[in-house]
Amino acid sequence: MNESKSPTPVERRGYLVDNSVLQKLSRSANIQRRFAEITNTYPIYTCPPQVLEYCWSARNPAEYAELRRDMDLYTPAGIAPEQSAILDIHQALWDKGLMRGAGNADVLIAAYALANDLTLLTADHDFEHIQRALGHGILRQEYVAEQSDPPG
Repeated sequence: MNESKSPTPVERRGYLVDNSVLQKLSRSANIQRRFAEITNTYPIYTCPPQVLEYCWSARNPAEYAELRRDMDLYTPAGIAPEQSAILDIHQALWDKGLMRGAGNADVLIAAYALANDLTLLTADHDFEHIQRALGHGILRQEYVAEQSDPPG
């Protein structure tokens, strides 16, 4: 059976949106455009480390509650990754010399994406390092630039 081509051929089940996208959403037309395309087409999932990272920017309890409500609009990823899967990602970063290429929260978020067969939407390069460490085709991630490329 042939699969139809979509604008994001890496997507299968849905997306997990990294905090880098959410934090740049209000100031980047390119990120706004891609976020709208994805949220209008695919389910968006959350996971505890991603929600914690998003809510970290709160300045007071009321703002924390507001940010947490933002995340409640999306579906929690149903499968928590096994500890060994998380540590395997971290080991792969070490094995490839990329141990500082992604923080612990990103390792956890990547593990949730893998456990739930989700694509990561990101506006930084941390998940590219994880993807490179794991090998081609294991972690699906889509990088969206803050600025769109000029026509050329």
